[in-house]
Amino acid sequence: MAGKQLDMFLKPSGRTAIITASGFVLDLGNPDASGLPVEDVAKALAYQPRWCGATRQFYSVAEHSVMVSHLVPLPIAYHALWHDAIEFIQGDWPSPLKVHLGREAINKKLAPIEAALANRFGFDLHVPGVKEADLVAMATEVRDLLPATWMDWGHLPTPAPARIEPVGPEKAYDLFMQRYEEIRHLARPASAAQKSRRNRRH
Repeated sequence: MAGKQLDMFLKPSGRTAIITASGFVLDLGNPDASGLPVEDVAKALAYQPRWCGATRQFYSVAEHSVMVSHLVPLPIAYHALWHDAIEFIQGDWPSPLKVHLGREAINKKLAPIEAALANRFGFDLHVPGVKEADLVAMATEVRDLLPATWMDWGHLPTPAPARIEPVGPEKAYDLFMQRYEEIRHLARPASAAQKSRRNRRH
């Protein structure tokens, strides 16, 4: 029953709420991720493809997240692991699509959900140094995974030395969970509000 919310009076609509792998329901209009299992996020990220599936082999957001967590200094590695957490429900929207649709409007809609995830798992958003590592990972993916194409990648830094070897979704899930266990001690402490909600659930 872990992750399931039992509420006899409030039943979120299937049009405005998302169900996760364990049966947890996340209401997008009133997001509260308290009790959301980390395994649900890890599984979803492991099955979400980077680059809209344009890579030569399947390469997941989970693999990308683990890579970024290794590219930053250890004190911010936990925050780096979670930097794309919203993609467990959103998928990996490419930046050109966000620009086309209106990045500011998209970010405004997603901000409360990202905040709920950050509160649940104890990570910080927009940590200095994480974006730079994210771009290094992106440059490495361009080099190792994407087909050669006539595009200007001038905004990207030098790729990482090690080549990417995609592992598939099941192994990607394992890698994310292993990295989570390794660095979860770096998460920021739960807020008083979180602790209060958690106590009411038990």
